[in-house]
Amino acid sequence: MSQVLRIGAGLGALALAALAACPFPRATQVPMRWSGLPAHEGERSDTVAILLQGHGDAPDEFVRHGFVAELKAAEVDVIVADAHSGYYADKSTEARLYEDIVAPARAAGYARVWLVGISMGGMGAIWTASMHPGKIDGVVLLAPYLGRRRTLRAIEAAGAENWQPQAETGPWDYEIWRWLKLASAARNPPIFLGYGTEDGDRGRAMLGRMLPPEHVFTRPGGHDWRTWTELWHLMAVKVPWRGQDPRNPAAGPVLRTADELCQDKGYDFAFDPTAVPTEGNPEMACGFGPGTTCTPETSDAYCDGVAMVACERGKMTATNCVQRCRSVGDPEGTPRDSGRCAIRKDEAACVCCDRDEPGCLL
Repeated sequence: MSQVLRIGAGLGALALAALAACPFPRATQVPMRWSGLPAHEGERSDTVAILLQGHGDAPDEFVRHGFVAELKAAEVDVIVADAHSGYYADKSTEARLYEDIVAPARAAGYARVWLVGISMGGMGAIWTASMHPGKIDGVVLLAPYLGRRRTLRAIEAAGAENWQPQAETGPWDYEIWRWLKLASAARNPPIFLGYGTEDGDRGRAMLGRMLPPEHVFTRPGGHDWRTWTELWHLMAVKVPWRGQDPRNPAAGPVLRTADELCQDKGYDFAFDPTAVPTEGNPEMACGFGPGTTCTPETSDAYCDGVAMVACERGKMTATNCVQRCRSVGDPEGTPRDSGRCAIRKDEAACVCCDRDEPGCLL
């Protein structure tokens, strides 16, 4: 079962930790504001990178410090999102990023969507990628905020490489690390990390030990733009933005089996493993969950965190109840703010709710 699907429980609390130093966050806009900066005027690349600033930073810092220029040189279009701290304060970061920027980018025809986040923006990138598996092709993190000290201490005590999350849903930062553990082990989506060795946050070094060594970059320095800019110039030329094989950048896209293509996109399996393994095959259906053979008559549905696991098209498949309630809606077809998996009349089901209802998880 893909533990990516568990991240929905309790994440609303992360805004409080990120905004301790910001008593007056800016008012949010719906839709979230953004600026599009194509690699070539009048043309669209097949890849776009969405840049998320840190706490207190303006979006144009990415232009000033050369981030946009590096991406254009790699033939990658850029979207600079104004994902300021106000969105974290009202707990709408992930929803606004996905609905206002990521989903429209996919609809516009981008084959690959990357998230690049600095500090608080790194947390937003992780949150968004975890809540929308298969929709984000890669994540680049510079000095990301990764949780509270007590959570980091517990993971550090076990050793990040050896730490295994418990089955029960935990606090928001525990769930972030559950997702990071899964993503780093499966390398889906690929995560690239950079941080200054004098930054002082133990979580970044811990995450670095979980990732492939070639995905981790460090430089002497602290939590500042000078360090991040130096790191970016090292990292930008190493990230496989446009899907090339990182083992041989000149090789172009890698041909994969149906299951591998689905796994490359963050899923767990292909419903039809004999499907033609062609990049971007619109007929290829991918799923989350165990992927084991089943029949509806003999396979009972069950809850796994916020996910409901049930028999679908002959395979045990997981459904993220938060996403289902937001996109498909309740049994009457009305979209709701959130949801969870619960046992109702001895059967597992997605139970939907709105943010003003007591106990509704966002």
